[in-house]
Amino acid sequence: MTGPAPKKDRQRAMQCQIILATSTVDVGFNFERHPKPKRQNLDWLIFSARDRAAFWQRIGRVGRVLSKSETNIYSEAIAYLPANAWEEGLTSLDTTGGRTALKDLLETLPCLDKPFLKAYWRSEAFLEIARPLLELEEMLEGLAEEKLILELFNTLKSIFEGNRTWDDYRYRMKLLRGAETIAKKTPKEIKKDWKYIKGGQAFVRTFIKAKFSEDWDDLQAGRTTLDEYVDLFNKDEDALAELKEFAEVFSTIYAPLFSFRSSVFESLSIRDPNGFILDESEETKLDPFHLLRYYEFVQNGDYIEVTSRATETYQLSFELHYTDNWQEFISTELNKLTAFKNCQIIRSAGGAIRPTPLIQVLNRYLLPGVIICPRTNAAVIFQLNKQGIISYPINIVCNDMEKEYRFFTGLSGILTMAMKFKQLRLPDDEVFIAG
Repeated sequence: MTGPAPKKDRQRAMQCQIILATSTVDVGFNFERHPKPKRQNLDWLIFSARDRAAFWQRIGRVGRVLSKSETNIYSEAIAYLPANAWEEGLTSLDTTGGRTALKDLLETLPCLDKPFLKAYWRSEAFLEIARPLLELEEMLEGLAEEKLILELFNTLKSIFEGNRTWDDYRYRMKLLRGAETIAKKTPKEIKKDWKYIKGGQAFVRTFIKAKFSEDWDDLQAGRTTLDEYVDLFNKDEDALAELKEFAEVFSTIYAPLFSFRSSVFESLSIRDPNGFILDESEETKLDPFHLLRYYEFVQNGDYIEVTSRATETYQLSFELHYTDNWQEFISTELNKLTAFKNCQIIRSAGGAIRPTPLIQVLNRYLLPGVIICPRTNAAVIFQLNKQGIISYPINIVCNDMEKEYRFFTGLSGILTMAMKFKQLRLPDDEVFIAG
C-alpha cells in the first residue's frame, strides 16, 4: 500500500496478514483491524531507517497496547540501518538494557545524524512554530495566560537550540500574514485596506526597504512617513502592482512550511482503469512529479487518465524565461529564496525532450525555490541530495544568453537556505537565517 491508495483500498489492505507499505504510513496512518484484536494490531515489522527520527517513528508502529486488554504479548521488529552503523559501534549494544540502552547507543552513531534538522529549526522554518503561537497569543491578549506564550516559545527555543527572540519571530510572522492578505486582495482593495490589515504596514515597510533603498533611507531618517504612501498607491498603479506582486512572491515561498505534504504542486486527480497504480479502485490522487517520471497519460476532462507505464524513467528539469539580461538575473535572482514566473517543467529520456501533455495544475504563476550554481556548489548539492533534499536542472533563458543551474523547489528551497544560509538571501534581503 502507498500514499495514493484510496481509503477503501487501504481499509482492505489492513485486513491482510502481510502488508507492504511505503514510508507514507509514517505519519497520520493507523493500522486498524476488524474485528479489533485484543492485543496490538501489528505483531511483526521489517523496516529501514537512515536516521534516528525515522527509526523511532517506524519501530513505534509495533507493540502498541494502549487500550488493549492483552498487553503481555511481544511484537518483533527487524530494522535495516546504514552499513556504517556497525562500523561505528552498533555491535556493542547491550541487548539486556532495553530501550534506554538502545537509545543511548543510537545517539552515539554519526551515520544516523540528520544534519539539516538542527539547521532547519534554527532558520526561517521556526515560523512553522511561530504561526500557531502568534494565534494563541492574540486569543489570550489581555489575559493572565498570555505570558505562557513566551514561556512556551522559550521552551521550544531551548529544545531546538534556536537563537532568536520571540519578538523577532512574532514580527516576521506578522509580516508574512500581511503579505498573505495583500496577495489575495484586488488592487482596489489594497488601496483602501493596506494600512488596516494585520501586518499590512509592516509589510509595506519591508517592500520599501527591498525595492526602494533611497526611500527607505528617508523613511528611517524621518524625512518621510508611511502615511505618504497612501497617496502613492492611490495614484501610481505600477507601484501598487509591484506591491501586490511582492506580496505574492513573499507568501508563495513560505507556503510550503505550512503544508503537510512537501510537494510544490497539489496532487492530481487521476484515473487508473488498467490497474497500473491501484489494485481495485480506479480513482485517486497522485503527486505530479511521480506521474511525470513513471507513467504515460492523457487529459480526460477534470482527470488525468494513466494509459501505460513509461518504458524508461523520465528525467525532469525546468526552463525559466527571464525577461532581462543574464547579469541582471545573477545579481537579483541567483542564490535567493524567491518565486519565479515563466517557469515550466520539461521531461526527457535518453537525452531528448519528450512531449508532455498539458497539465493545468503545473502551470503555476509563481514557482517557489532557490536557484544555485552547480559548479561552485557541487559539494553542497551532493550533501543535500544524501539527506533527501533533491534539486533539478533548470535552464535559464535570458535575452542575451542561456545557462543551466540547479533548482531546489518549494520546501527543498527553504531547507537549502537552512544548510547554506551564509551564501543565500531571503526575498526581502533580510539576514534572518540563524548562524
